[in-house]
Amino acid sequence: MWRKKKVSSDTKEPLTIHAYRGYASPTSIFLKGRILEDRGILKTQSQSAIRNFIKNFKRFETDEVPGVEVQISIEGRDFKLITDREGYFTLDEHWDFMNENNASLLDAKISIAGGISKVAEVFHTTPEAEYGIITDIDDTVLKTNVTSLFKLKMLYATFFKDAHQRMPMEGIVNLFSKFTHGSNPIFYISHSPWNIYDLLVDFMEMQELPKGPILLRDYGIKPVGHFSDHKIKSITRILKNHPDLPFIMLGDTAAEDADLYIKLAHDFPDQIKAIYIRQTKNNKNARRIKSLIEEHSGHQTDVILSESSEVMMEHALEKGLIT
Repeated sequence: MWRKKKVSSDTKEPLTIHAYRGYASPTSIFLKGRILEDRGILKTQSQSAIRNFIKNFKRFETDEVPGVEVQISIEGRDFKLITDREGYFTLDEHWDFMNENNASLLDAKISIAGGISKVAEVFHTTPEAEYGIITDIDDTVLKTNVTSLFKLKMLYATFFKDAHQRMPMEGIVNLFSKFTHGSNPIFYISHSPWNIYDLLVDFMEMQELPKGPILLRDYGIKPVGHFSDHKIKSITRILKNHPDLPFIMLGDTAAEDADLYIKLAHDFPDQIKAIYIRQTKNNKNARRIKSLIEEHSGHQTDVILSESSEVMMEHALEKGLIT
């Protein structure tokens, strides 16, 4: 069991702000972060499995600080929040934002007592966007081997490898570069915990994947169904915050992406243009998903099941999503 130590907000230990990428539309803004005691995780490349394990262990052995007042300043507006029992703060507000400069990236200054501050990136969807992309990460973007026996390969990669040693799924970098042409925004969503956020950012930068918000979850003990709820709630918030923007979705057969996406396609039939599901293994769950997709045929949202990015690209070309 990982140690999650609660620290008083008047602690004398050095604190750090973990600022996660946010997103905004002309009518809403979403931004999340966390206040922790500084664990001193250095951003260095290492080929040593032991050194990587120590760094990754520190990511999970958190000393969160509840009850801290956080001020967020963005585009002339100020918001005040208080960290929760896990040290998180969440800005989820309606606003009227006139993007006079048509900027797709805004800066949010996050400040706490003691002169500690950090700037978070907030991605703003501009009118030029043709559609948005919502994608899973594990075994859709990042090779994690979720379906390996007892998840041993996934656990080894999580704790003994750094961002430089992780590999993307076949063809995904090229596919995403085409999907995000122009001003099309991309949103990354995963069941992975916030503790590995910086590792994912490093991995995506190294692979030159398009930048966008990365929406993860708290790894603590949660009730059954919480993980799927996290994805449903995160995606629903994105869709409702961008009511006039159509979306495409990407996932894989290692989990329940197809189930969630097809449900959302029925709930938001005019917003979801296409669903792409990567088949990672020909196992029982993959066969179940294939049957589910066949039952969905005839719906206005295409669902493509494929082992390769090339097939997804061919469909996207046929539908005019890419050129």
